[in-house]
Amino acid sequence: MSRDYPLILGWLRKKWPWIVSTLIAIAILVIVFRTVTALSELNYGLTPPKLPKYEHLETKFINQSGWPSIENYNDEWPYHASQGTATLPIPYEWLVALEAPKNTPWFILFGQEKAFLSEYIYRLGFINLNPSTELDSTKLQLPLGLAKTASIPMPGLDRSATAVGFTCTACHTGQFTYNDIRYVVDGGPAMTDLGLLTKSLGAAIGQTVLSSKLAPFDSRFERFAKKVLGSNYNVVSKAKLKSALTDTVSKLAKSQDTINVTEGFTRLDALNRIGNKVFADNMDRPENYNPIEAPVNYPHIWTTSWFNWVQYDGSIMQPLIRNAGEALGVAAYVDMQVPENIMQQPATFSSSIPIDTLYDIEEWLAGEYPLRNYNGGSDQLGEINGLRAPKWPNSLPKLKPALVKAGKELYKQNCQQCHLQPMDSPDFWKKNWHEISYEENGKVKSTAQKYLSLHLYSLEKIGTDPAQALVLKNRTVNTKELGLNTDLCVAVGKYQKTPDMRSDLQFINVQDSATSNFALALGAVVEETNQQWFKQNYTPYDTQKQLEGGRPNCLRHSGGYKARPLNGIWATAPYLHNGSVPNLYSLLSNPSQRPTFVELGRLEFDPVNVGITQGKHIEALNHRNDLPPANQVDDYQGGYFVLDTRQAGNHNTGHAFTNDTSVPGKIGRELSHEEKMALIEYLKTL
Repeated sequence: MSRDYPLILGWLRKKWPWIVSTLIAIAILVIVFRTVTALSELNYGLTPPKLPKYEHLETKFINQSGWPSIENYNDEWPYHASQGTATLPIPYEWLVALEAPKNTPWFILFGQEKAFLSEYIYRLGFINLNPSTELDSTKLQLPLGLAKTASIPMPGLDRSATAVGFTCTACHTGQFTYNDIRYVVDGGPAMTDLGLLTKSLGAAIGQTVLSSKLAPFDSRFERFAKKVLGSNYNVVSKAKLKSALTDTVSKLAKSQDTINVTEGFTRLDALNRIGNKVFADNMDRPENYNPIEAPVNYPHIWTTSWFNWVQYDGSIMQPLIRNAGEALGVAAYVDMQVPENIMQQPATFSSSIPIDTLYDIEEWLAGEYPLRNYNGGSDQLGEINGLRAPKWPNSLPKLKPALVKAGKELYKQNCQQCHLQPMDSPDFWKKNWHEISYEENGKVKSTAQKYLSLHLYSLEKIGTDPAQALVLKNRTVNTKELGLNTDLCVAVGKYQKTPDMRSDLQFINVQDSATSNFALALGAVVEETNQQWFKQNYTPYDTQKQLEGGRPNCLRHSGGYKARPLNGIWATAPYLHNGSVPNLYSLLSNPSQRPTFVELGRLEFDPVNVGITQGKHIEALNHRNDLPPANQVDDYQGGYFVLDTRQAGNHNTGHAFTNDTSVPGKIGRELSHEEKMALIEYLKTL
């Protein structure tokens, strides 16, 4: 070895320039690779998604019919009634000052974009209440469904701020266009895309942060700072704003969602998002996070105040629990911090949710008791005077009386058994309204009023995509040390019911567990949050029961889907709970004849097939034979969302009209083209 040493040294002397050059080249390649990778990631985060174009059209509100339950009420009051939420993760004054993102982030040095709140946000499916998008952003009314809430803790800030968050109308107000008129449907499914909103807002904020680091070429940040700070604009305040903006982006970057099934326009995995916000974010327990995998079409909400159970899976009974849970899901503040030592106070469940406002919104939706003047006469009908289902507008193609008549008979034969009689039928009011009975402390109790009893169907019976129905049944969360000790009403099954139980609805006590059932844990957290509000606001017992809607907090994880009345069904596309069917014609067809791909995000209404118009590109895609496997088709094409029904969570199976008894979810015989058109014509009248 020692004799070889001079030879090696001599070789190194001859080759050292080449060796050093090689090492330098390798180092440069590594640096370039890492830089390119970093720039690529940065470019992805700063590049906004491609969005549909926005057209400012004449707008008609076709069913502004809610019950005026508060003083100084007007028809637009629910659109901006705060639920105490901070869905958008930046303060209101930042949002107003924010410019729309540039399509290419590296061009931020050049030119100026319009305000994010001008035209840009409406390309994401929101509804514009302003006469023009050319107004200064400080004078623009917020989009329908967004509201301001004062004094909310914000990520990245060392203080509270005025936040901007969703109201219930953000997800439950629909729109469609026809012949250059925009029709707004109160209570209908929204056309928004929360995923694209998150990415677009992130790009706009990120580009502003990048601009702040490019002084003296930081004109985008300078414009932002001057609008936010106003007369307080100076070197110190600007530096503090820059720091807060950077911290906010840093925190937002760490909270990216894991998406297994893309939601797209008109859809949201509401249950999993609520669970993630409540049990992962609020408790700071990442292990409680569940990927987004069970999106649903935003449900239409007229008449729902009087259902015995709500949600697609018929899982919640009490209106206040439903509404407060929704507010928590869209980022209302609630104190759920788990103590880290014995000196810290346990979670108090204090929240930013205004329970009294939630009650007013529910009153607007519900109206007065529908059976208040009903005595059961043979031809008598009840009356819903809250938010009513939309009527087919006269400006759409006229209805055909002969087809309507034929369709009415087809409805009786094929739809009525599950979806009940039409609401203009005396039998609807006579046969389907019942008190709700439950057992508490050994006593069987009943609600003071009757509610509409809906049919619930198992997955085996209906055959539709199971993802959403299984969320509450299968998901668990770790609630240890949260301090739950909460009485809830639950539906007991055959393995839980004992001989001495006289009702299928029983009260149980829910306590902390490492594997708490998601449905019960969520119901307990919302109950504790509501009870804390009652305590803080010195609410008398009778008033509390009124605010709760006269119903107990009953929950169930049914593993199925409910069938609701079809009033207004014509205005609620896309169809099935997951929005996997574009129109009523496809819904009434054999599942094998339904389109594989559905394009969501278009607003053009199809009055013939009744649903969302599909673009030529998607029609061509549905006729291709060389398709890539499921999950490998681009989710967004041409600015619109492409729903691939081959993917779990997106299946368009079930609810089948077919003669083939082997088809899952067969509910009726196959319908001819003429029968489908007649039934559709009748459904337009409901």
